[in-house]
Amino acid sequence: MLVRAAKGGDDGAFGELVRRYDRNVFRIAQHITQNREDAEDVVQDAFLKAYTNLQQFQEQSKFLHLAGSDRRQRSADEVAPAPPRTHGVAG
Repeated sequence: MLVRAAKGGDDGAFGELVRRYDRNVFRIAQHITQNREDAEDVVQDAFLKAYTNLQQFQEQSKFLHLAGSDRRQRSADEVAPAPPRTHGVAG
């Protein structure tokens, strides 16, 4: 019901979805990033993306999937070490 209302433009319904799922999304993001500030950024971006893509969401799916679809990849990208730089040609 909340997803349907949010898709219909009810920002209060989307806010309720965020309140219901933000703790779970944050916990996963913090586990991946190992950093509170990075996890907060990931959560904010995840819910922004969820809001932006709300119309494409299939109502029979779980909202957490929409909020988290990009979260795991983005988190992994943020904490992945940069590839080593090479200065010169190996030979």
